[in-house]
Parts: sequence; structure tokens; C-alpha cells
Amino acid sequence: MKNNRLITWIGGLALIMLGMIGCNDKLDGTTFFTSDQMTIIQTLESNPETFSSYIEILEKTDFYNSFKSYGNYTCFAPTNEAVKAFLMEKFNVESVSAITNPEDIEFLKIVVKFQTIPSGRGTSGFVEGRLADTTFTGDYLTTSFLKGGGIANVEINRTVGLEEYDISANNGIIHTINGVLDPYIDPVPVVMEKAGNHTIFVEALKQTGYYEKFSVIFNEFGSKNNFTILAESDEVYAQEGIHSFDDLVTRFSPNDSDFTNPENDLNRFVAYHATQNFLYSRNFPEDAFVNTVLERNAWKSFKTDTELRINETETGEYDTWTSLIISESNFPAKNGVYHTVNKLFTIFIPKPKHIIFDVVSDQPEYQSRLISAGSNVPSTSWEFIRWFPEGNKRYLQQSNRINLNNNILDVGGYSWIEFDTPVLPKGKYEMLISSNGGNSARGIFQVYWDGEPIGSLYDLTLSTAAKGFPDEALMESRGWRHGYKCITNNAGVTQYDTAGASRFIITRELLCPEQKRHVIRLEAVKAGGSPIDYIEWIPVVENGPADDSECYND
Repeated sequence: MKNNRLITWIGGLALIMLGMIGCNDKLDGTTFFTSDQMTIIQTLESNPETFSSYIEILEKTDFYNSFKSYGNYTCFAPTNEAVKAFLMEKFNVESVSAITNPEDIEFLKIVVKFQTIPSGRGTSGFVEGRLADTTFTGDYLTTSFLKGGGIANVEINRTVGLEEYDISANNGIIHTINGVLDPYIDPVPVVMEKAGNHTIFVEALKQTGYYEKFSVIFNEFGSKNNFTILAESDEVYAQEGIHSFDDLVTRFSPNDSDFTNPENDLNRFVAYHATQNFLYSRNFPEDAFVNTVLERNAWKSFKTDTELRINETETGEYDTWTSLIISESNFPAKNGVYHTVNKLFTIFIPKPKHIIFDVVSDQPEYQSRLISAGSNVPSTSWEFIRWFPEGNKRYLQQSNRINLNNNILDVGGYSWIEFDTPVLPKGKYEMLISSNGGNSARGIFQVYWDGEPIGSLYDLTLSTAAKGFPDEALMESRGWRHGYKCITNNAGVTQYDTAGASRFIITRELLCPEQKRHVIRLEAVKAGGSPIDYIEWIPVVENGPADDSECYND
């Protein structure tokens, strides 16, 4: 590819692609700079034998100048042959110039946005699953290596391959693709139905009412829903002797045909197959529970180096679990993703286990990148966090922080703050909390559990000596424990060696008689700063709580 010296214009940051309704070439008030590297558009134009048709699409959709402007994009650029096939399939025309219908042009705009990411992403960031950033349509692209290792075998959205990749430009990266990426239009149930491999499960979705519920793309607040569905294929059902929807009814609800009733066993079975977390296979937690649409029930997720184990048993004699058929999983839709499980996926009742609840990283808004570090937002921006009085709060994330996942909820000056917990299996637990504390500016709080006060006052004004730090026995007698040795910052400083990161024992005997979410509230006795790191629950067993200061995963 050619390499020309160019003059590229900025035009302010207003020309960043997604916000544009149209572009023009007026240069009034712009700033010029020089570079020895071509922009994306000039790189494409220097290879008309490959990209001339896509350039025509960019011109027709008014995005041509966007790829000339200052920025950092990832451009998935289809070849001329790919564009020709796409035009014939979608519009029954052979050239871009033949597209004149305004609705068709609007669809082409969506196509361009869907194939462009507002950050430079080289193939080194391609993984089995979704890419880290969304496209300009707000959707995640997926990459898959099911055809074999190496970038040459990667597929985008399970449909399109790479011709060339990591082509560097002044304002981003180009990946040449051998097909045009179809924007996500349909919700998860519709995508499943069109694929045709899960006809029994899709019928169960319809009969129970979940087909409609899981097809809602935007919630009442205007935010996009994200469903993850685990489904048995017709082939998997056949292995269980289930060959029709009637067979499924006979297995799970032979005497109750009120399938839309939440108490109906078939309804419960279907609800258990979905979560409102957004999980491609690589995004399943390493060792944690995942809340499901079926209230008070969760999936138990555990990863080894080679496999994902869902709902692994704990019999001590032999272990069984459900996993994903990867070749039939990670299929994206407009409002989520679906996977195929390798066996009948029934409701699982887990035993109590040590749970660490990172009050930032475990929130869906963090996982979906809807809220960024340092951004002050109201409590209405979070689904599972609330505080009073209303006022903007933020979370902070830096590698030098001695916090779990190097982030912390930076809050203070509230009357109360409360969290919906993860689903806890029924059992007896110790409950501890870790916040940054240790000076007179911090607050003092009464902790409430489902509306009832529990434990002693959580006093963050205590000095190191008042906690008994670093004497473990003295700290334990005063209701404190060291932080964990495995939680460190980028300099290697551990929570264990940091008095301000000590864990407060809220209660040593918290009884949870049923598996469900709970509400934990910190109510101020003395208002003050109380940056919150994590809350944890440690099962109480015959020999005492299973705690280990080396690492919470031990």
C-alpha cells in the first residue's frame, strides 16, 4: 500500500463519526497537522481494486469525511466482491449507485456504523467471544477461532473472515473482511428461531411467555436489555428422550398446563435458562454465582484452564456439571447472546460457598461499560445500588489502588447507601466488609440486612492501633481481620499489610434460610467518607469459617 504525505484536518472533535448527521468539507476554524501516514480513507482509496465499492458506500452515507478526520477507529472494510454479494442479497442490485431509496440508505448508514469501533483494536485483542468495545451502533462484535488457531482462521460474528488485518492508518486500524457484517436487528429468541436448531426450546419460550419478555430490546428507562440464554438444542433433547414440546411438558409439567404461571414447573425450568447478565463464554465468572431470571436461583460458574463448569456438584464421590457446546454457542443478537448446553439443564441448588461481592466490578453497568471510572453519576444510573440524599457519586479505578480489581466505590456524605447482593445459597455465614478507612474524616455506620440492624457499629474512624493492627489475634477479638495477601496494587503492596484495607466483621452468624438476593444497607451514625471495596460472605462450618488470608480463592 502507498504511503503519502498528507494534510489532515480536525474540524474540532465534532466530526467524530457517530454523532454526525451529515458531513461537509468546510474548513473554517479548523486546525491542520501533517503526518507521513495515510488516513483510513486514503488507505482505502489507494487500493481501489479492493475497496472502491466500500468507498462508494461511505460517500453515499455521508461517512466519507469521518475516516479522513482526526480520531482512532477500527474499520472492518469489506472487499469489492463482498460488497457486490451483499448488495445483491439485500437490495437485488449490482452497484451502490443503484441504491436511491432513503430507507435503504439509512440501513447502509447502520451497516457502516456496525462495522466501525470508536477505538483502535488490533487482532492481538481478538478473543473467543465479544470484543472489548462496542461499535457505533452500541453492539459488541464477536470473534471466534473455531476453525483453528491463528488470526487467519478468525471469524467475525461467526460469519465473516479476514483477508488482511492490522493495516495501520493515521487515524486507526483497518481489517479487510470477505463479507459485509449484518447489523444486529433481531432479539435473542428471534435469532434462535431463525437458526432452527432449538425448536423445542423456542416453543417452550413461546408457551411460557418468555419469548416475548426476552425479545424486549430496551427497558422502560431506555437502556438496552442484555439477556444470556442457555438452551438445549433439539439434538440434546433427543438424547434425553425428548422429541417434541409435548415430551418436554410430560417431563416437567404433566399435570399443569398453566405454563405462564411463574409457579408452574415448566415456567420455572425455562426462566432458569436465562440471566440478564451479558455473558459470552469467556465472560462467565471464574468462581461465582450468576443470577437467573428465576428468582432466588442462580447458576454456579467455575472455570478451569480447559473448561467451563456450570452447576458442578459437590458430592465428594463424583462430580458432574453442565458445559457449553462451543461450536453451537456465542451467537449474538441485538439484546444479548445465546449458548447451547451439552445436557439437560435443570434447576440446581448449590451449597454455601465463600462469596466476594465487588460492589463495582460485579455491577452490570460496569461490565457493559455504561459507566466509566471517575464519572459522577446519580444512583439511578445503577440498577442495584441506591443512596440518599441523591447526589452524584463515582467509582475510581487505577492500578496503584490496593483494592479488589483496583477499583472502589468513592462515596461519602450520605444518610444511607444500600446494595442488592448477589444470590446467596442458603446457609450460615460470616459477613465482612472492606472499605478504605482509618482517619477522623471517615464515617460510622450501622449495618442493616434486609431492613434489620445487625452487628456492631462499623467505625471507619478507628486508628491502626484501635483495630489492633497488625496483631491478628487482637484484631479478631476487636472484630477486624487483615485484608488479603492476593489483593495488591501495581507496586506489589498487599491489603494484608495495609491497615486501612482491613476487613470489618459485621456478623459471625448470618443465617440465610433460602437462596435469594438480599439488601445490605449502611446507615450513617456519623456521616463521612467511606469508599467501599467489597463485601464477603464466608460459610460457617463445623470447624469455623473457612477463611484464608493468603487469598480468598483458596
